[in-house]
Amino acid sequence: MTTSGTDPRAIIDRWIEALNSNDFASAEAVLSDDFVSEYPQSGEVIRGRRNMRAILENYPGGLRKGSLDPGSTRVIGGDQWVMTPSFALVRVTGTGDARTAILKNRYPDGATWWVVNFFEFAAGKITKATVYFAPEFEPPDWRARWVESRRQS
Repeated sequence: MTTSGTDPRAIIDRWIEALNSNDFASAEAVLSDDFVSEYPQSGEVIRGRRNMRAILENYPGGLRKGSLDPGSTRVIGGDQWVMTPSFALVRVTGTGDARTAILKNRYPDGATWWVVNFFEFAAGKITKATVYFAPEFEPPDWRARWVESRRQS
């Protein structure tokens, strides 16, 4: 983690920490007033940090509080790959005011999904997030002889 409060990586770390503690005021605080989030898979556009906060606060079944245990993280490969429970930051890449963050998320129903966020930043805030969601799935048997598994049990 970086120490600069305006560094995009530090902002992402604060965003994830806020999500994992259900601290919606802190989550809203890292977003710009004109924040926009796009969900290309559903066609939704969320305008404004207050609307993003309302979505977090009203998630069906609620978000799991305290589901991230930093002491239980396991490095499973190079380049910052880490596996943990809900809203686990797996990898961050990018330079300047653009970052890509990959997360692994466990939803309240127990389903595990991968979330890819394309973040844009200005003035120490997240100004835009384009977010893709994909559920985990079992690999098909027909590919087995050509692939290796990175999945940890």
